[in-house]
Amino acid sequence: MTFRAKEPAACAGFTMVEMLVVLGIIGILAGAMVGSYSHIKASAWRSRANSQVSNAATALNILLQNERAWPDQILAYEEFNEHVCGLLQVSKMLDLTTWEKDTYSLTTRSGTRSQYSIDRFGYLDPWGRALMRKKISPSESEVSKYRLQYRVDQNFDGYVDASEGAPRGVKIRASVIVWSRGPDGQDDFRSSNPKAQNKYPFDDVLSWNHGAARSE
Repeated sequence: MTFRAKEPAACAGFTMVEMLVVLGIIGILAGAMVGSYSHIKASAWRSRANSQVSNAATALNILLQNERAWPDQILAYEEFNEHVCGLLQVSKMLDLTTWEKDTYSLTTRSGTRSQYSIDRFGYLDPWGRALMRKKISPSESEVSKYRLQYRVDQNFDGYVDASEGAPRGVKIRASVIVWSRGPDGQDDFRSSNPKAQNKYPFDDVLSWNHGAARSE
């Protein structure tokens, strides 16, 4: 009987084409995951900014009710710097996280309040806090772009209007308006006309309904 030697089995493996296809699929999935993560992060930051703006507007409204007038510190500024934040801190209107501490003493209509330590950079939106994490010593101009902004009804007629520094001549029915300038650090609203809004990138976070505001 004659025996024939077995032929060696072909080595199992992937062809170059198969490898390229697999790598391509992995690249597509990785790109989709990165895009999804960026979208989720942007949504989370905007949600946090909405909460900050709402809380700040509520705090200023309650402060007005308690004091029966706008304190000098509120009228002296138009952004949530350390002085405005300090007043809200000692008035127990907002619980603000400290960064670099300086000690102040503030006087309100109710009398002199106790000293406090407060973030010298003020109340920053999420994009401002991201800047703080990236830069050890950001400049004042860089930081100020991301402080929450506000305007108040100084003459108590029920509106915040252009004569009181309302942006772009818009008249808003409110005692106080608060906003974040968004990721670009710029005021994007130009007019209360919805058609005009579409001409500009609009990423600001507002405490009021911009479309319902009246133009002066």
